[in-house]
Amino acid sequence: MTLSRRLIITVAASVGVAIGGVALAMGFLARDALIEQAEDQALLVAGLIASEANRAELTAAEIDRMTVDQMEAQALAIARHLENHDHEDEGGHEALGAYFARLTADSAVDDIWLLDENGEPLVRAVAGLSEDHPSDLEVAGIDFRALEGLISGRRFSVSFQSIPPRGWEKPIRYVGVRAATGESVLVGTLVAEAGGPGEIIGIEAALDSLAGREAIQAIWVVNDLLDLIGMAAFEGRDDPVADASLSAEDQDLATRSLGVDGAMSYLGDHALHVAAPILDRGGVATGAAVIHMQRDHLDRLFADHIKYGLIVAAAAFAIGSIIAAISARRIVQPVTALTTAAAEVDADTLGFAPETLDPVAARRDELGTLIRVFQNMVRQVQAREEYLESMVRARTRDLQESNAQLERAKERMESELKIAHALQGAILPKTLPDDPTYSGEALMTPAREMGGDFYDFFTLDDGRLSVVMADVSGKGVPAAFFMAIARTVMRAAAARHPTPGPCLQEVNDAICEQNPQDLFVTLFYGILDPESGEFVYANAGHNPPFVVKPPGEVSPLPMTGGMAVGVMPGLPYNEDAVTLAPGDTMFLYTDGITEAMNVDEEEFTEARLEAVLADGHDVPVDVVLTNVTSAVVEFVGGAEQSDDITCIVLRYDGDAEDGVAA
Repeated sequence: MTLSRRLIITVAASVGVAIGGVALAMGFLARDALIEQAEDQALLVAGLIASEANRAELTAAEIDRMTVDQMEAQALAIARHLENHDHEDEGGHEALGAYFARLTADSAVDDIWLLDENGEPLVRAVAGLSEDHPSDLEVAGIDFRALEGLISGRRFSVSFQSIPPRGWEKPIRYVGVRAATGESVLVGTLVAEAGGPGEIIGIEAALDSLAGREAIQAIWVVNDLLDLIGMAAFEGRDDPVADASLSAEDQDLATRSLGVDGAMSYLGDHALHVAAPILDRGGVATGAAVIHMQRDHLDRLFADHIKYGLIVAAAAFAIGSIIAAISARRIVQPVTALTTAAAEVDADTLGFAPETLDPVAARRDELGTLIRVFQNMVRQVQAREEYLESMVRARTRDLQESNAQLERAKERMESELKIAHALQGAILPKTLPDDPTYSGEALMTPAREMGGDFYDFFTLDDGRLSVVMADVSGKGVPAAFFMAIARTVMRAAAARHPTPGPCLQEVNDAICEQNPQDLFVTLFYGILDPESGEFVYANAGHNPPFVVKPPGEVSPLPMTGGMAVGVMPGLPYNEDAVTLAPGDTMFLYTDGITEAMNVDEEEFTEARLEAVLADGHDVPVDVVLTNVTSAVVEFVGGAEQSDDITCIVLRYDGDAEDGVAA
């Protein structure tokens, strides 16, 4: 796609999307405003119904008070009748029961009781019928505790409500008075159902008063159990409501409005459904009003916003396309020339002529400035490229000469390292002194051309065998030189001290005096007495050697607590001793064996070394050395050697003259 077309599409699409988005946003805002207005109307309807409910509640309370007063007057009249007539002379309780029956049949009283001084029933009449044998008070749902004040004489009258033991019976409100004869008269009337918006006086009139509102289609009024109390559906509206019952969606909406403080709504296919709670005087929701509002006005307003928004977007799109087409032609022409010139420079920098862009560079806008900058840049690049080519030719000649010198220096260094490696190997003894009481082998494999590990063994003037195993910190040439110094100092000190401890103390002090690189060396020094098999040793921070006893028992020599040589002067070094039996083998080594790592960076560890030594306790010393090195090589695999590998195998054979086999 060309740049001009891309500009036209970008400008037109941006303007159209912006205008269309604004139109849609305004349409949705208008719809939300109408929905909020409908919710306010529903709350108004709910408030009107709640007002009617509160007025009905006050009226019911007044009626209840008047009823109680009337019942109390009726009870007093019966009590006066009892005081003024002798029942025994006039037919007894049977005549009195007939009198009570006529009262319940001809008045609003539903139940009359006559109780004796102890509160026991004497006569009862219910709904025009007299009971020959009055029931217990408990069967009628009368709590005797409500009569205690009346029976005892503390109170002249009481008012209470029965609690029917059977759920289907209706409760009765009783008013009782005490007669002068000591008897008590109870007069009862069935309690009318009350409560909630079900007894709203004039609810139909309230609903009809809303019929003139154009936007309302139908109104339902339900109590808190969603039982329908009243309903008004207005004819002549779109989508008239034919069914008086609430739909499942409206029931769910009413339930949610009862559980929250406010109106709830949702937009249906034909109407806006709104539900608002009906609150009593205490602010408790006793019901809900569900209203269907016509959505035609909302749909028309939303459609108008969409339509006008699309018209504006189309106009903006057309205007933007025309402006983009005019601007694109002016913008694309110099950009095309610049693109062609850049391709020519990329193909052949020195072959491009910057003067070909002069007609376009004469423009006074940003594109003209860009092309002039491009011309200057090309000229600078061409000059720099010519200069760099000349420099490259000169540097190539210098580099060839330097490479030749480096190659000669490398060959000379490799030759010198080979000589140094040979010299380092030459200063280390290859075999132990010839003695029938012991035998051994030694090995050192440096990680580089030269190593920092070293071993040594030599006999003292009294015939004892000295054994040294050391590991210098670091690798390469510095460690090799430090190794040579440490070995020389060690041999000189061993000639002056017959025991390992003082010898290591002198070696440490001497090394600290001539240690400019702050290197240090871990060192193990032991002296074997060939006659007794006693091995006296001191350890300066080195790995403890292993002692292998037949039949394959492997254990390390105890540490003596010494610090590495070269750390600080004046350090003491303790000694320890162990007696070797004929056939015992001692294995001295550096950490290059136990810390050898494979490609997974796992170490060989002392446990693997002990296992190899235990398996080879009865083989010759050279085979022991071969077994250990082979196990390390097999474990390491293709990984690079990370440290020097040095070890000594020393076996004590005992005194051959005593008949001990070597």
